[in-house]
Amino acid sequence: MAAGLTGIWAVRILLLRDRVIAIWALVVSVVFGCWFAFQHDQRQQRTLPEMTNTTVQLRVQPDDVLVGPDSVQVKGRLPTGQLVTGQYYVGEGEKPEPQWRVMKTSVMTVAGDIQQFAPATNVNEFDYGEYQRQNGVFNRVKISRLVAVRPAVPRTLWQSWLNGCHAIRQRLILQTKRLPPLLAMYVQGLFLGFRADNFYDNLSAVTDLGLIHLFSISGFHVVWLTALVAFVLKRLRCSETMVNVILILVLPSYYILAGAAPSLLRAILVSMLVIIAALAGWKISPLTLWGLSLMLALIWYPALLMQLGGQLSYALAFALIFVEGRSAFAKTMLLNLVSLPFVLYHVYQWHIWSLLANLLILPVFSWLIFPVTLIGAVVGLKFPMLAQMCDHLLGWFTRALDAIAAMPGMITFGKPHILLVIALVVLTLLLLAGRHQRQVIIGLTAVYTLAFMLIHFPVKGEVTFFDIGQGDSFMIREPLGRQITMIDTGGDVFFGGHQVKRRSRALRLNINYMKSMGIHRIDALCLSHQDADHVGFVGDVLQTMDVKRLYIPWGMAANPQFMRRIRPGLKHTKLISVHAGQHITGSGLDVLHPFTPGLGGNEDSMVLTGVYGGLRFTFTGDLGQEGEKDVIAHYPNLRTDVLKLGHHGSKTASAPEFIQALKPKWGIISAGRNNRYGHPNPETLATLAQQHVPFFNTQTNGMIRYRFRDHHPGYWETVMKEEKD
Repeated sequence: MAAGLTGIWAVRILLLRDRVIAIWALVVSVVFGCWFAFQHDQRQQRTLPEMTNTTVQLRVQPDDVLVGPDSVQVKGRLPTGQLVTGQYYVGEGEKPEPQWRVMKTSVMTVAGDIQQFAPATNVNEFDYGEYQRQNGVFNRVKISRLVAVRPAVPRTLWQSWLNGCHAIRQRLILQTKRLPPLLAMYVQGLFLGFRADNFYDNLSAVTDLGLIHLFSISGFHVVWLTALVAFVLKRLRCSETMVNVILILVLPSYYILAGAAPSLLRAILVSMLVIIAALAGWKISPLTLWGLSLMLALIWYPALLMQLGGQLSYALAFALIFVEGRSAFAKTMLLNLVSLPFVLYHVYQWHIWSLLANLLILPVFSWLIFPVTLIGAVVGLKFPMLAQMCDHLLGWFTRALDAIAAMPGMITFGKPHILLVIALVVLTLLLLAGRHQRQVIIGLTAVYTLAFMLIHFPVKGEVTFFDIGQGDSFMIREPLGRQITMIDTGGDVFFGGHQVKRRSRALRLNINYMKSMGIHRIDALCLSHQDADHVGFVGDVLQTMDVKRLYIPWGMAANPQFMRRIRPGLKHTKLISVHAGQHITGSGLDVLHPFTPGLGGNEDSMVLTGVYGGLRFTFTGDLGQEGEKDVIAHYPNLRTDVLKLGHHGSKTASAPEFIQALKPKWGIISAGRNNRYGHPNPETLATLAQQHVPFFNTQTNGMIRYRFRDHHPGYWETVMKEEKD
C-alpha cells in the first residue's frame, strides 16, 4: 500500500512537468531512500538471537507496564538500546507481585527467554511481529520471574522531561479507572490514547460503523486542546507570542500524554508548523503544511504509511484541503470515499450506514459527547453524581450506536487486489480535484464492481486447512463461490489455571480469512464431534457468519453441554444430525461415519469425503483406530488422495491398515506448535513413512491450500513453505 501511494505521488510529479519540482522531488526521494535503507539495516542489527534462561535489564516507563489479574505485559529498552516486549503469567491462584506496579521510570531485572516474533502463518492474518518491528520492537521476553526493580536515574534534561510525561500519563490512567466504567473508557480513549482490554467488546459499534477515528486522538483533539489553552492564556492576558511559545512547549508533552499515536503525530506536527510560521511571519499553504508534516513524520516514524492509522490520517487530511467550502453532506461523502479503499484493503467490510452515522454523529460527538467526557474527566472524581450523569449520557449514546450498527447493511466486501486499490485511490483523488466528474464516477463504479466480482465469484475454488493451533478447522469453497462448506471451527483448550483474556483466534484467523475472501455466508458448517479444539469457536462463527445449515454427528444433539454452546447462535440456522450413508446438501461431501448414535466423543466423529479439483479428500475428525477399521470394513473399496489424519496425528488414530487401505497420496496434519500431547506422534510419522505418504503439517507449513478450477487438477500452496505440485 505504501509503495502504491509513493507511485501515485511520483506520477503526479511527472505530470506537473516542472523541472524545479522534479529536481526537489528527486532529492527528497534519494534522502528518504537512504533513510529507509538505514532503518532496514538497523532492524537487522537490532534483532537479537533467541536465548533461554537468561537475565536482562529493562528500562521501562510506568505506562508501558500493564498489570492484569493474572498477567503482566511490559515494553522496555535493553541497556544496548533495543526495544523489547515482555510477557509474564502467574501461576494458578496467584496474582502479580506488587513490585510490578511502578509509578516512575524504572529498571527491571527479569529472568526468562529472549524470543523472536513468530510470523503470521495464515493468509491475510494480522502479522503482529511485523507490526512490532515497524514500531521499533524486535524481540520479546517470555518472563519467568521478576528479579529486582529500582528507580531509573535520568541522565539528561530530555530524559527527565520524557520520564515526567510518562509518569503523569500513568497517574492519569490509574485515576480515570476510578470513574464509572463507560466514562472511564471514553476518557482514556479520547484523551489518553489508552484502550482497555474490553474496549472493542463494549464499543463494537464504533468499529462496525467506521467511527473508530473519533477515538483516535488526532487533529480534532489537538484543535480542541490548542483552542482551550489559548483561550485560558488570553484570559490571563498573555500576548499572542507568549501563547504560541507556550503551545509549542505543551504540544510535544501532550503527544506523550496521549499515547504517541501515528495519527496524533501528524496533528501535532501540523499545529507546531502553523505556530512556528506565525512566529516567523511566514505564509504556508495547507498543502505545504501537509507535505512538511508527512516528511517530518516519516523521519520520526519511517513505517507510518505501512499501517492503516497512518494511511487514513494523511489521506483524510489531504482530502480535507480539497473539500473546504462544500456542504456537510458532500464533505462526508467525499471523505468516506477517500477512506473506503484503505478500509476495504485492511478491514474487508463496510457498513452502508457508516455514511449516515458520520454525517449525523460527528456534530453530536463534537458538541456534546466530547465536552461531556471532558467535564466528567475533570470533575468526575470530586463529584461522583455528576460522573454518573455523564456515564448515563454516554450509555445512551453508545446504545444508539449499537442500534444503528445492528441494522442490516454490513457488506463483507473482501480484500481487493492492490492494483485495484491504487486505481480507486487515483480515481477518488480525481474526484476531489473536481475534473471530469461524470467519467470519474463511472470509473469508480466500474472498478468497485470489478473488485467485488473478482472477490465474490472467483474462478478458482479451494480446500483450505487453517493453521488454527491445536485444533481443526477447514473450508471448502467451490469455484464462483457456489458453495461454502466449513468443517470444524477450532477452539481453545483450557487445562486449568488462569485464562488470558484476548480476542478469539477464530476472529483473527479463519473468520478473518473468510471475510478477506468476501465470504459472509456458510452453506454448511460440519462439526466432527464435541471436543473444544474442534468446536470451541462455533459461537464466534454462528455470531459473525450467516450459517445456513449446521451438521452434527448422529446423537450429539442429546449432549446438553454441546447444545448449550450452540443454542444462542441457532437463530436462522437449521440443525441437522447425520450418519453414515447420508450427504451434506450441495457440497459433494458424503458421510462415512458414525454408524451408531453417540454423544459426540472421539469415537463418534463425523467422517466426510468428497472430490475437489480432481482429488478425493477425506476428513476424519478425531476418529480412533477402531473407528477407522469400521470405516474400511463398511467401505472396502474406499480410496482417497488427501487424508486429513485423525486426532492431529496422534498414535490413537491413523491405523496402518487404514492408511494401507485408503492409499492416500497426501496426508494433512493439523496440530499446534509445541503442543503438550507431542502431536504428531512418532508412531504416526513412522506409519506414513512406511506407506510412503508425504504430508503437510500446519506446524511447519502454516495454512495449507489446494486451489483448483472446475474440471481441472489443482495445486498446493502453503504459507511457510514453497508451493508443492
